Order: sequence, then structure tokens, then C-alpha cells
Amino acid sequence: MAEEQSDGYESTNIHIKWLENIYEQLKNIQSMERLAKEGCSSLVEYFQIPYPMQRIMIPDIQYKNIRFIVLEMQILISNLTPILKEKTELYNIRLKAIADVIDRRELFLKEIKANNQVMLLEVLPFMNKTISMLSLLKSFIIKDIGHILYLAEDNDVGKKKW
Repeated sequence: MAEEQSDGYESTNIHIKWLENIYEQLKNIQSMERLAKEGCSSLVEYFQIPYPMQRIMIPDIQYKNIRFIVLEMQILISNLTPILKEKTELYNIRLKAIADVIDRRELFLKEIKANNQVMLLEVLPFMNKTISMLSLLKSFIIKDIGHILYLAEDNDVGKKKW
């Protein structure tokens, strides 16, 4: 009997650790998403970037975070294979379309040069479209795994008859 309880506890601990890992991945993706959209995570951070550098640093930060999101989502989808089951391949196909072009920086940013020096980076429409697609993909994943993330409502809770 002690062995059965031990196995049950170990299994529960693994499940909890696995859920914590999924939670951390989703939290990381959310932070990266904010950086990809805005280039910084707060106004304080924004004002700490010297004004002349903002036009180069912020777009570069946005682009780099899109790359991180793609990698993190690939790992997340792999980790969620037992939950997503047949949808795993669909998510991989959708993400592959972005992953295949993510290293082509010129699709996301345009360098504006003067005297052979980059003066600013212009965010191209493809970057914003890519961020939107990644956000939508994340939302679909959350919807598909919601049953493991959120406790089901118990309609009897709070309705005790005294």
C-alpha cells in the first residue's frame, strides 16, 4: 500500500511540475509578446533608452523577441503533444510557416542608412502581421488546453443549504 501511495504522490508531483512548466512557458511567451509589440516592458524602460537610440533599439528588440516567441512556441507545442494530440501537427504547420522565414530580417525590418551607417530601423508591416499571427496561435493553444489550465466551475460551491 505504501508503494501505491508513493507512486501516486510521484505521479502527482510530476503533473504539478509539468503544469508549472507549461505555465512558465505561457508566461514567458506573454512577456516576449509585449516586447515584440512595444519594444520594452514598461514606460520606465522606454524612457531609459536614449532618444537617438530608440529608433534602432526598439525595432531590433521587437524582432529579436519574435524570434524568441517562435522558439518558445515550438517547445511549448512539443511539450503539449499529449494534450493537443492530433492538433499538434496543425500547430506545427502554422508555426513552421513563420519559423521558415524568421531569419530573414529584411522581411521584418528595413534599415535606413546615411553615410553607410544605420540611422534607424523601420518596422515593416510583415512584422506586425507576424506578431498578430503568433498571438492568435497562442490564444488557440490556450483555448485547446484550457481544460488543464483552469478548474471547472463547480455549481454546488457556495450553494450549501443550511
